[in-house]
Amino acid sequence: MKLDINFKSLENLVRNMGASSVDWVSSVEVTHIEPDWKITLETKGLDVGINDIEILSNGLLKFRDEQILLYIKEINSFGRYSLPKFHFYQCATLNSMKNAGRFERYVVTQRKTGYFFMDKKVSHDTYEKDVEEKLDVCKNCLNWFNRKYRKRYTIVTFDITEFFEHFTVTPITHKPTNTDVFSTVSNNSDRTKVNYLKPSINNVDNLQEIFSKSEKKPIIENHFNNLSRAVIEDYIEIS
Repeated sequence: MKLDINFKSLENLVRNMGASSVDWVSSVEVTHIEPDWKITLETKGLDVGINDIEILSNGLLKFRDEQILLYIKEINSFGRYSLPKFHFYQCATLNSMKNAGRFERYVVTQRKTGYFFMDKKVSHDTYEKDVEEKLDVCKNCLNWFNRKYRKRYTIVTFDITEFFEHFTVTPITHKPTNTDVFSTVSNNSDRTKVNYLKPSINNVDNLQEIFSKSEKKPIIENHFNNLSRAVIEDYIEIS
């Protein structure tokens, strides 16, 4: 798309101010642009072949290292018909579809609305393309997920957004091996360095107590209060 931008008014203002023009180069660097396939995966979905789908050791399905939902797009009957389900696990239903030679007709997506693009047959040789239909989760996939991760979802309450968030990698990738914390603040007071030393800390309340005795209390408290208790409890080993 071509953008027609006119800076004539701005240029006139600069001249009226008596300012001189200077060369300007942006310091901002674009380090990451989502590829087209990723955008399509998150919105409409991608038609893929069986060899494009990765099945993890626990049975979860991935595409190019992305967590996905998978569903069959074509509805081959018209009039009265039942809608297919979406899958995220190599369940018994998916295996039966694969054995019947129907696996290659699936679509992978990260769409979170619960509505998926379907091709509906409207006559013997005519399809209505990309019709949005609300699909339910596969019961076999859901039962596995509930057992594996101790959830209590039903077909009605299953939340796709929460499902994807469950597998989102946390930014905290290193769990401390010691339970002891000593905080030092840099001279610029804009960065806190945390080392794990003695004495030991048994819980979050003890952590707060040690922080309260520190001469850097105001700065450390600010950092501490920005962390949820749940996050801290998860990443402190109980001694």
